[in-house]
Amino acid sequence: MIERPENSPRPASRGVALQVTLEERSGRELRELLSFWDGQSRAELPDQRLVGELRRSMSSEKAVRKRLKFLSKKLVDLLKFFLRGDGYRADLAHVTGTKSFSYLSPFELKAAVNALIKRGFLFVPNDNGRASQDNERSNETFLVPCELGDVLQAFIWDDDRSVEEIFSLRGQLSRLVDRQDLNELLSDSLGQPVSCESHADAAALLSEREAVAARLAGVPKKHHELLRLVALSYGGIASRSAMQKHHKSLSRWKRKELQELLETELLGTVRHVSLGEYGIHQFDEALVLFGEVVPVLRELLSPEPAAPDLARSLGVDLITDISVFLSFIEHNPIKLTLSGKVYRTAVRKLEDAFILPRTSGVGGDWLFHYLFDFAMAQALITRGDGRNVKLTIKGRSWDRTPLERKLARLLTFSCSNWTSVVEPFHGERLLNLYLEQIKQLPVGAWVDLNAPAFDARNAYFADLDTYAVRDCFQSRYQFAQQAGMRDPTQLAKALSAWARERLFLFGLVDVGELDGKPAWMRLTALGAKALGVESPSASEAGDSPLIVNPDFEVILFPDDETYDLITALDRFADRLSSDSAYRYKITETSVEKAVSEGLESAAILRTLSEHSRVEVPQNVIYSIGQWAGKVKFVTQSVVSLVRGRTKEVVDRILHDETIKPFVLERLSATTLLMSQELSRDELTRLLEPLGVFLESGDG
Repeated sequence: MIERPENSPRPASRGVALQVTLEERSGRELRELLSFWDGQSRAELPDQRLVGELRRSMSSEKAVRKRLKFLSKKLVDLLKFFLRGDGYRADLAHVTGTKSFSYLSPFELKAAVNALIKRGFLFVPNDNGRASQDNERSNETFLVPCELGDVLQAFIWDDDRSVEEIFSLRGQLSRLVDRQDLNELLSDSLGQPVSCESHADAAALLSEREAVAARLAGVPKKHHELLRLVALSYGGIASRSAMQKHHKSLSRWKRKELQELLETELLGTVRHVSLGEYGIHQFDEALVLFGEVVPVLRELLSPEPAAPDLARSLGVDLITDISVFLSFIEHNPIKLTLSGKVYRTAVRKLEDAFILPRTSGVGGDWLFHYLFDFAMAQALITRGDGRNVKLTIKGRSWDRTPLERKLARLLTFSCSNWTSVVEPFHGERLLNLYLEQIKQLPVGAWVDLNAPAFDARNAYFADLDTYAVRDCFQSRYQFAQQAGMRDPTQLAKALSAWARERLFLFGLVDVGELDGKPAWMRLTALGAKALGVESPSASEAGDSPLIVNPDFEVILFPDDETYDLITALDRFADRLSSDSAYRYKITETSVEKAVSEGLESAAILRTLSEHSRVEVPQNVIYSIGQWAGKVKFVTQSVVSLVRGRTKEVVDRILHDETIKPFVLERLSATTLLMSQELSRDELTRLLEPLGVFLESGDG
């Protein structure tokens, strides 16, 4: 058993009943109390009805919570002092002798007591000889009626705990014992001598599978179904209101009993949790499992996981579509509307060329605009003169950029380009924590879709004060309309939705479906590479992954090392399917397109020969060379044409060392082609020292 700290409530023997204390009040006092507790005086009611109405309100946790908010911190602290007493009572002598209230003068202390009496939180017991409210005797006793005291005991201490103490085992341990007493607590809990340096180290030891399993065995079986549901479906934080709405039969827990049980076994707590000031929609009682033990409880309480009905994987399809998009921009003029939007005709031209709409069901129109926003944000394209869009030097080098850098750019863009489900206030820190959880997943192993999101949220909640979230939220929305807040479960599931919308799109995770719905996820080797995680070392190299057939069909058997090869094949071959094996077709059109984009035939043949299991058929080699040879190139330049009346004039210009670098070509004895970089005014200035003057003309 874990001892309670000194400042926690002590179990009180039964005190004086609420009805008894109310019946000792006069009719006038009862009406004043009812006005405070119910908001109405109800002067017409007889005293007995007034007592009944007050009993109903003062025994309701909801009503008591509302009225407690009218008390100052000083009055709440004083009320807590009485709640610690035997039978919820204490006398003024004990209060005066306490260091906590030594700063109050006798007059101020008596005024505070009278304020609690006036509001019905304190009463004068009958054994005081029905002392008046202004009695100055120092041994005067006051009490909290037992029903009201029981209600207050259930939640009034909740505010004494920080979010770290509520949501983390680390915080709970720091509340229970000082660092020097940790070893004794650990030894009692683990059954063997243990030494650790910090509360975090102690929490790590207590969160190991064997330790959690031993403590879980101390929880009666009748609670296991509730804990399983909270751990698996809510990630360790379930409000009573949510449970009543979706799992009514499991929402009828006895708070004090379950709280004592979970805190004794160091598994969690049951408390009134209010996170509104942090910008989180949580305002009622919640069953909380400590974040460190949730992953282990999830494993211990869940049945053997079922295999996904369908595994969905995209690989590097988005990377390929970015190359298709940039190639289209380079070879097709695109103009923007006055509002900066892309004309629909340009979108329609490119939709059919994308691979993702065929493999994932992503809409071509949405994909075009997403790639457009990405390319603009990453400076791969830019707006030119006349509202046209053109490729930048960075965009032209996209195909030569290492795969890891491409994925890093996509990840950076997606973390700052919010989806409809992740909101900016909590999103930045949550996404960083979520990616850290994704990094810890074993490559290729299926896990519950929401598990990493729940663990990231739990870590975030435990450190809300460390991140100064309350101050940031209050500062941002103090004078602005407050954004709609999400509850703890919505915050976590928003991260899972982001993973399905972005990480899956990038090929960093695969998604497994169960009964047609996403239920599982796994980190891919591509995802490990993008996140900088060391993936398991590849086994000894086996057969090459490619088979090139004489009919120009190429079959690729993918593994963790073929992502770069897939993007290379997508440049010069048409992809036919992307199942367990990738099927491609090399055509005259696909080769001509690749060569026109700067890919040489030698590079195409080298890609095929270096990765093919057998020698590339001769007809394929010959045809690729022939098709590539058909592609002819011309260049276009904007230049200035300069004519002289005689050959001597042009010779004089060519001999000038200042002008000569701007001369591109001498077309004839009297004609020069010059760079447009040299403006008309500048050329006039440079010709004057030579005794040559620029005539007025068409320019």
